[in-house]
Amino acid sequence: MDYVQRYIYAVTQKLPEGQREDIKLELQGLIEDMLEERTQGRPVTEGDIETVLRGLGSPQELAVKYQVRPRYLIGPAYFDAYIAILRIVMISIGIGLTISFAVQALITPAELLEHFVSYIVSVITIGVQGFAWVTFSFAIIEYAGVKPKDRGASERKWSLAELPEVPDRRLLIKRSEPITGIIFAVLFAVLFTFSVELIGAIIFKDGQFQGTVSVFHTENFTRYLPLIWGLTALSIMKESVKMIFGKWTRGVMLSHMIFNVALLILMVIMFKDPAVWNPYFMEQLVQLNVLTPGSEAFEWVEGIWNEGRKWFVYIVGLVTFIDMVTVLVKVYPIRKGSAEHQEPVH
Repeated sequence: MDYVQRYIYAVTQKLPEGQREDIKLELQGLIEDMLEERTQGRPVTEGDIETVLRGLGSPQELAVKYQVRPRYLIGPAYFDAYIAILRIVMISIGIGLTISFAVQALITPAELLEHFVSYIVSVITIGVQGFAWVTFSFAIIEYAGVKPKDRGASERKWSLAELPEVPDRRLLIKRSEPITGIIFAVLFAVLFTFSVELIGAIIFKDGQFQGTVSVFHTENFTRYLPLIWGLTALSIMKESVKMIFGKWTRGVMLSHMIFNVALLILMVIMFKDPAVWNPYFMEQLVQLNVLTPGSEAFEWVEGIWNEGRKWFVYIVGLVTFIDMVTVLVKVYPIRKGSAEHQEPVH
C-alpha cells in the first residue's frame, strides 16, 4: 500500500494545510472502498492499486477538484471585462502622456529631446503600473467572489428559475459611464504623477513662454504618489464592478457608496495637508509680472487662492455626497418597487 500513501501525500501537499488531514482521511476511505469493490474479497495486488489510482487521475488533477477556490488570478467569468478595461486603461495612459509631452514640448521646445526620453520612460513606467492597477483590481474582485448570477452558468447545470429578471431600463448602466470614469481616473494619475507642475498658471508674454506657477508644491507632492496610485486603483475597481454587472443592483450600489467614501477619505488626507500646496504661488505670479502687489487684481486672486485651498476639500466632499445621493434616489425606489411587484414563476 506504499503507492496509496504516496498518492495521498502528492494530492494533499497541493492543498491548504487546514484541509490536508480531512482530505487525507477521505481519500484513504475512498481508495479502500474502490479496492474492495474491485477485488471482491481476494487479495489486493499492485495491479489493482495502479488501476484504482489511475482511475482517480493524476494527483495534480485531483488536488484541483478538492480546492475550494480555483487556482487562477482572473477567471473566465471576468476575463473579457478584464481585457476590455485593460485596453481602455492603456489607451488612456497613452493619450494622457502624449498630451503632457506635447504641452511640455510647446512650452520648452529647446528641451525636446529630454522631454521625448522622459516620455518614453513614462510610457513604460505608467504602462506597467496601469497593468498592475487593473490586474490587482480584478484579482480582488475574483477573490471576493463578486459575480452576477448569470455568469458561470455554462460551467454547471442550470434551471429556468436561475434566469435573471429583465432589468428596468432605468437601472441599466451605460457602458460609456464606467469607461469615462476609468479614463478620467487614469488621466488624473498621469497628470499628478508626471505633470503636476503644469497644474496651475502657464505664463506666456508676447508669444514667448515665461514660466509656470504650479498650485502644488511639486517636491512635497511626490510623497503622495502612492496615494495617487491607490486612488486610481480604487477608481478602476469601482468602475470595473459597474462594467461587469451592467446594471444597478443593491450590491453594486453599496460598492459604489463604499468606494466613494474610501476615495473621499484618501483625497481629504492628501489635499488637507498644507505642505502639498505651493506656499510661493502669489510671489511667483508677481515675479513673472502677472500681478502687481496692492492692485485690485492681486487682492482678488489672493482671496481666491487663500479661500480656495480651504474650500477645495469641501467641494470634493459635496460632489461625492451629491453623487451618492443621486445614485441612491435613482436606484433604491426602482429596485424596491420591482421587488414588491415581482411575481413567482410557476
